[in-house]
Amino acid sequence: MAKKKNKLFKNSLNDILPSKIIPFIIKLSGINEDIMVNAITKRQRRGLCDLLKGLTFVIKALEDINLAVVTAGGVNTKEINPQTMQSKIIENLYFAGEIIDIDALTGGYNLQLAFSTGMLAGKSVIQ
Repeated sequence: MAKKKNKLFKNSLNDILPSKIIPFIIKLSGINEDIMVNAITKRQRRGLCDLLKGLTFVIKALEDINLAVVTAGGVNTKEINPQTMQSKIIENLYFAGEIIDIDALTGGYNLQLAFSTGMLAGKSVIQ
């Protein structure tokens, strides 16, 4: 968040989270949404990281299959080495599946993407 240090906390998460979930995350974090990012303490930052890493959801209902699509957004493919699936920005960080910003209709295409990138990332990690 270094590039966003002079922004309000509520306006600093749009590059890493879908817009509809930001108010929910802010509420769960306990961090004042109107605080400047550079005023967030180390303890609050650690708490936010722990919150995001441990976030779970309960599925309450299913939508119509015609609405099923791969989640839009994710890690930009230009920031990923396609030979290893490793981040070009952070060493030893690998990506696979729907975390990658590739949109497709639900079904075999996104499943193949998940399986192929997962296999490649896994093999790259152990080499």
